[in-house]
Amino acid sequence: MRTAAPRPSLIIIAVILSLGAAYAAAAFLAPLSLAVFILALAWPVQQRLSSVMPTPLALVVTLIAIIAVIIGLSSSAIWAFSTIWRLISNNATYYQELYQNAAASLEERGIGIAGIWAETVSVPWLLRLAQQAVTRMAQTMTFWLVVLAYVMVGLIEVMRARRAVQRLPDGRIAERILVGCRETAKRWRIYMMVRTVISLMTGILIALFLLLSGVPYAVEWGVMGFVLNFIPFIGPLIATIVPSLFVLAQFLDPSFAAFVFFSLMVLQFLFGNYVEPRLSGDALSMSPFIVLVSIFLWTFLWGPYGTFIGVPIAIAVASFTAPSRSLGWISLLMGPPPPAGLPDEDLENAPVPGRRAGGQSIDTTI
Repeated sequence: MRTAAPRPSLIIIAVILSLGAAYAAAAFLAPLSLAVFILALAWPVQQRLSSVMPTPLALVVTLIAIIAVIIGLSSSAIWAFSTIWRLISNNATYYQELYQNAAASLEERGIGIAGIWAETVSVPWLLRLAQQAVTRMAQTMTFWLVVLAYVMVGLIEVMRARRAVQRLPDGRIAERILVGCRETAKRWRIYMMVRTVISLMTGILIALFLLLSGVPYAVEWGVMGFVLNFIPFIGPLIATIVPSLFVLAQFLDPSFAAFVFFSLMVLQFLFGNYVEPRLSGDALSMSPFIVLVSIFLWTFLWGPYGTFIGVPIAIAVASFTAPSRSLGWISLLMGPPPPAGLPDEDLENAPVPGRRAGGQSIDTTI
C-alpha cells in the first residue's frame, strides 16, 4: 500500500522546526556534522589500509593523516593571514589617512553617506573586528577535539551501524538510508576533490600573477586564495576584492588596482564556471541560487563554520531526496539529480544488500 505524499505545508513546518533545532543545538550538531563529513572522506582510506595492516593500526594511521591535514591547512592559513595582518596593523595610520581622504573626496562629489562611513567604519574598527575574529579562531581547540573524538568513534562504528540499518524491519526504509548514505558520501568525496584541485590551481595562479605584477606578499595572497576557495562564491569574492584593495592602498594607482581586480575576477570566473563543472560533471549539479542560500543560511545558524558546511549539507539533502517519489521534487528544485538509487515502487520489494532470505545479515562493505 502506497502512502500519500506529504503536504507541502507539513514539509515547510518540518523544515522550520529542523532549522530551529539546528540553531538551538549548534554546539552539539556543528562538530557532529563536520565529523560525519570527515568520516565520509576518511572511511575509504581506512578500508584500504585495513587490507594491508591490522585494523587498529589502520585506525591510528587514518587519524594521524586526518590530524596532519587539519594542522597543515590551519598552519598555512594562519601564516598567510598573520603576515598580512601584521602589515596592515603596522601601517594602520597610513591606511586610516587613505580612508579619510577617500571619504572626503566622496563628500565633495555629493555622496553624503561617505561621512557616515568615515565616522562609523574606520581602519581601527576593522582592526578590532579582525582581532575579535582571530580570538574566536583561537577558541576552536575544544571544537576540534570533539570533532576528532566523533571521527575516531565513527571509524570504529561504521560497519556496526551499517549492519544495524540492514536489520531494520522495513527493508524499503533500510535501503533508502543506505542508498542516501552511499550517494552522499560519494558526492562529498567528489566535492572535496574538485574543491581541493580548483583551490590549489587558483592559489598558485594568484601567487604567480601577483608575483609577476610586483605586488608584495604574493605567496601569502596565493595561500589566502587557496584557503578561501574552499568556500563557494564568498571565498573567491573575498580573495578577489581584498588583494585589489591592498594594491590600491599600496600603489595609489586606481588603474593598476582595477587591472588586478578584473584579472583575478576573470581567473575566478574561468575556474568556477568552466574548469570546475568539467571536473565534477553531473555529480555536483546544483543551482547557484541554492548554493548561495545554503551558505548564508548555515552561516546564520552556525557562524563561520556554517559557511563551509552549508554546501555539503545541501548535497546531502539532494542525495537523500532524489530517489524518493514523494520528496524527489526537492532534489529537482536544487538541481539536476544524480542517479541515486531505486524509485519507491522498486524499493518496496527490493532486498536490502547484505540480508539473506531469512533475514540473516551478512557483512558487506560500503
